[in-house]
Amino acid sequence: MLFALPLVGFSAGFVGSLLGLGGGVIVVPSLILLGFPVKLAVMVSIFVTISTWAMASEKYLRSGLVDFRVAFLLGLGTSLGAFVGSRLLTFLPDRAVMMLFLGMLGFVAVSNLLGRDFTERDFVLSPVRGAGAFLFMLFAGVMSALLGIGAGVFKVFAMDRILRMPYRMATATSMFLIGITSSTSALHYATRPDFNPKVASFVAVGTMVGAFVGPRVMLKLPVRVLRLIFTLVVILLGLSLLWRMG
Repeated sequence: MLFALPLVGFSAGFVGSLLGLGGGVIVVPSLILLGFPVKLAVMVSIFVTISTWAMASEKYLRSGLVDFRVAFLLGLGTSLGAFVGSRLLTFLPDRAVMMLFLGMLGFVAVSNLLGRDFTERDFVLSPVRGAGAFLFMLFAGVMSALLGIGAGVFKVFAMDRILRMPYRMATATSMFLIGITSSTSALHYATRPDFNPKVASFVAVGTMVGAFVGPRVMLKLPVRVLRLIFTLVVILLGLSLLWRMG
């Protein structure tokens, strides 16, 4: 079983860095399919997300696509949310969290397909849009800690739909933000007795390779193709959660 973990990590690192999602969207359902407990899958995916961030951020930073004003504003919201969410993991029923998350996924998928592409001319960090995105990221941080997915699905959505950022810029800034959010949760999970560092290490090895390749592919793909892949990943995430509930 351990030999399959680097492959899971590579898939997570590639898809996560390509779309600004971190990789937990792949890691959590994959580890559950391999027989690992749900809560361990969540904790491992948080540490794997940090590996994705470490490898992919360097490329995105050099490309000039990361908006640091947005990263600071939304990073504060996601960190506060992750602090709360990591402490709610033990108390909230898995089914209630998944139902809430499934509703959000449906909204994100439809909006992503129907929404138009924005240019740099459309992007203005106004107080109203900034406040709306901050509140949305507060919720995203809670979801990140509860489900171990980095909440990149919500980050990209908020920057794309609420702030009207160009899609590549939203993806790159989301990837940069993911490390902030995940680090907050990881500090708490590292002290838990049910965390397995061996499993996390095996997955992280593959993640770093995938996260090295992903950003280089993203910068060459058309935005419409990235939107389609993003929507497919959101649908697959929803199906995996439904399977977990069943």
